[in-house]
Amino acid sequence: MKTTILLIFLLFSMTLFSQQKKLKEYSHTEFFKLIANEKDTIFKLKDAFIAFKKQDSAFAYTYVDGEIMFTSKDTIIINKEIELENVHFEHVKDDVGQGLPFIIFNKKVSILDTTSLIFYNCVFKDDIELDTSVLGNNQINMLGQKYEEYAPDIGFWNSNFHKNVIIDVGSIENYSSISFNMFYSKFFSKKTRFDYRIYTNNIRETHVDENLFEGNGYLTLGADTSTFTSIYGNNFGDFRVSFSKASFNDTDVYLVEKNIFKNEFLLYIDQFVMTHVYRWSQWEEKVLSSGGYDLYLKHLMEQDNTLDYDEIFKVDTVFNNYKNKYKFEFENSYKFEMQLLGQFYEFYKDQHDTDYANKVYVEFKNLETRRFAYLYKKNPTFSSYFTWKINQFLKIFSGYGKDPSLSIIMSLYVIFIFAFVYMLFPNDWETGKKNKLMKRLQFFTKYFKQKEGIKEIYDEERQHDVMSYTEFRDYMLHSKKEIPSFFIWLAKPIYFFSSYNRKVTGRVLKRTDFLKGRWVDLSKRRKAVTSIIIGIWIFTLIIFDVLIRFLNSLTLSINTFTTLGFGEIPTKGIPRYLVLIQGFFGWFMLTIFSVALISQLME
Repeated sequence: MKTTILLIFLLFSMTLFSQQKKLKEYSHTEFFKLIANEKDTIFKLKDAFIAFKKQDSAFAYTYVDGEIMFTSKDTIIINKEIELENVHFEHVKDDVGQGLPFIIFNKKVSILDTTSLIFYNCVFKDDIELDTSVLGNNQINMLGQKYEEYAPDIGFWNSNFHKNVIIDVGSIENYSSISFNMFYSKFFSKKTRFDYRIYTNNIRETHVDENLFEGNGYLTLGADTSTFTSIYGNNFGDFRVSFSKASFNDTDVYLVEKNIFKNEFLLYIDQFVMTHVYRWSQWEEKVLSSGGYDLYLKHLMEQDNTLDYDEIFKVDTVFNNYKNKYKFEFENSYKFEMQLLGQFYEFYKDQHDTDYANKVYVEFKNLETRRFAYLYKKNPTFSSYFTWKINQFLKIFSGYGKDPSLSIIMSLYVIFIFAFVYMLFPNDWETGKKNKLMKRLQFFTKYFKQKEGIKEIYDEERQHDVMSYTEFRDYMLHSKKEIPSFFIWLAKPIYFFSSYNRKVTGRVLKRTDFLKGRWVDLSKRRKAVTSIIIGIWIFTLIIFDVLIRFLNSLTLSINTFTTLGFGEIPTKGIPRYLVLIQGFFGWFMLTIFSVALISQLME
């Protein structure tokens, strides 16, 4: 048995070695001469290794201030179709990088089973297909042993793609140490909706960073386990994006950050690992479940067996119907949508990211609310109606219990709205202040008609108060021999402060009295000046009265809202019933606030 296994291993190793020996070696310059000398419209090359040699200096680059600088920037135009199979390119020689720079491919490019190939500043005007599957690292290791400057890198830098792109690097079955990079490139799909697919499977690194997608094409982006995977800083624009992430284990480092999604996109993530980075702000309210959309398409195909899955997958009306309606109406799809949002919620909670967790929870509840609205429309019952409306209420007043500050803000709205309503009606707290405005107008009318100054008229109006102050003073002085002396000491400040307001007001009125007689006896000019001054006085007093009335109404509203009045209702008529309604609102909203606050404290 051991002998058999040993023979199989030796045979396999010899096969790989013999396969490796078949690679014919060319320089970069020789490679492009082969293309130029090809008389057919299709250039084919198989089982070759393109090494860097002295005559290839035009393909060498160095880093200057972090930018790639090539020795030559002459553009190479290729008008033939390119078909490469098992062709590998050397990238490093004496610390100088190499690549395929400044090439315009006017025809289709097809590359199979390469492990090393990088394009810089290239333009692909027709379709490009790159599919590489390696048998573990055996082929890569043997290339590395034979060619010291070999590096397993596949990528595109600053390149432009004008038609369909299919890139599939790696294989699910075997791990390979290939690194795939797509940096600073542009994808154009303006007149025709082209199809762009980028898959990486079980490789060392995956980078799809800082790329721009213009137009309204289709992009399918799939990334399986990589030691490091980065989807960073891409502007996906109006592209229809389907993004999937799968892993065989949780050892990979995953980064999805600062991407721009203008439209909703499909997302599948098989497992969330706490060390991964998914920034919710980049796709807030734009995430759709790939599983939910898949079930919806299969549902459509069951209803009409003439439909083709791949065709309806890209139909805009089907996609829009799903995102706007069927993602919450079709029950199985709705479950997938809720599952995806629930996974994100738990993921952010595990990362102690309360901000993103709360945002996801709100979106989760928004979708649930739309589902309740649909269920009520489908089968109207009090239970479905109440559930739907209570969700709407919780959204407005507390962000579904995740934002206690909303409860405070909405409570203030309720308090101020009811305060303005109470201003229109009298209440018991304004006893003695009714018809205050009429009394003020009557006071100024008397001032205009009589010769007495405004202070005298004020004293006349306050005669009852003056008598009460005087009687108190005389009574205390008359009784000083029959009471303890400290009573007299207490009486003096009490008398002083009780009459102080009247005295100060009288002095101010005396100093500001400018009428000096009756209104009818004034000259026209004096009447005009007096009218302006008195008008300012009256306006100021009205504003003051309104402010006091509003403060009383606001106090009543706060008292009612917080139920601090202990059941007392200091008003009559319609406001009496409004007080009961506001009291119910206050009890309910303060309860919601307490629950939301406790929820945040518990988290």
